[in-house]
Amino acid sequence: MRLGLVFLLLSGAAVADNLVQAPGAPWPTNVELPRATAMGGAHAAIASGNDALMVNPAGLAQVRRYHFELDGVYDSKFPAQAILASLVDSASTAVASGLLWSRWASGQPEGRGEGWGLTLGYGSPVQPGVFLGGATKYLRYHTPSGLVQKLAQDFGVLVRRGSFGWGATIQNVATDKIALFPLTATAGVAWGNDADWHLAFDYRADLSDTSNVRNKFAAGVETLVGDAFALRGGATWDATASQWWLSAGLGILTEKGGLQIVWRRRIEGPYDQFFEGGLTIYLE
Repeated sequence: MRLGLVFLLLSGAAVADNLVQAPGAPWPTNVELPRATAMGGAHAAIASGNDALMVNPAGLAQVRRYHFELDGVYDSKFPAQAILASLVDSASTAVASGLLWSRWASGQPEGRGEGWGLTLGYGSPVQPGVFLGGATKYLRYHTPSGLVQKLAQDFGVLVRRGSFGWGATIQNVATDKIALFPLTATAGVAWGNDADWHLAFDYRADLSDTSNVRNKFAAGVETLVGDAFALRGGATWDATASQWWLSAGLGILTEKGGLQIVWRRRIEGPYDQFFEGGLTIYLE
């Protein structure tokens, strides 16, 4: 009976841990599109396609793109599921633009977040190597704090000088606090280019409580093998929650599109890993 009681208490604690509010929970504020996720989230100075819609909208204008991408996230233990569809066009108009629709469900029943969001992103060069962008988001989610129906705004800047780049964003700007979507500021630096390799570092601050700023650090690397494969890896350190996450990803590239597979794992804890996959179709 004592062992049974201990088991029930431990089971209850495990369930309580799997709440969408928990640090590192699979959720739009912790998970990016596959390329960025595979690099640990270190992407503010790299974003150059559909990934820019979630990371840094200034990156929409960095490279000529006309891409459709369909992505999915799956965590069986947390549990969490997501599907994301995005379209980016920086090839046919002077101002690059993109549209992202996402549907998420994450957490146990008593601490679950579930709903959908729509993001309209836009970006433009303001001088050679300097890009500005923004993203307007409509969020409609059922959260433990009630129904969220809010508009939020992201702003971003990205600067490229040869093989070096830096980027900065502020995300989820709104007239009041939005449950599960905190005001966040990010700064990042990167070296390399899309045709060879990248090394990137990001710092992210959760500003929802300015008296207790939450800090995250990320580092990521990617390298192209021939013209067919992209190998990616990354690590994320949540300094506030004392959590380490490791990421790895593989991109398979063709002339018509690409396939991406990502695995991300928390080094310790009850919800330890999730998988993400994506299919990109080149429309240009």
